[in-house]
Amino acid sequence: MLNWADVVIKKPDVVTRASDDELVVVLPEQGKFIVLNATGARILELADGTHTLHEIATAIADEFAADQDRVETDVLQFAETLVDRQALSVQPRVEV
Repeated sequence: MLNWADVVIKKPDVVTRASDDELVVVLPEQGKFIVLNATGARILELADGTHTLHEIATAIADEFAADQDRVETDVLQFAETLVDRQALSVQPRVEV
């Protein structure tokens, strides 16, 4: 189970392609794909190995003018789904 201090990063073998207002995420090892809306695409973009899940949720709430509590719940669930589908991995936070 993920927590707010976890840092997630898109796995290197995951391929993305923009299509209209969506982002198609191809999972080559599984032969599957996921279609993300603008919010999901932004979460994946912020999953660059430098942001905690809490920082990602805060950025999404600010950028989309959404309720922070709701966004926190949704980001945590979404990240868990992408980790389960092997699109994201959890890594230790690198302090700079």
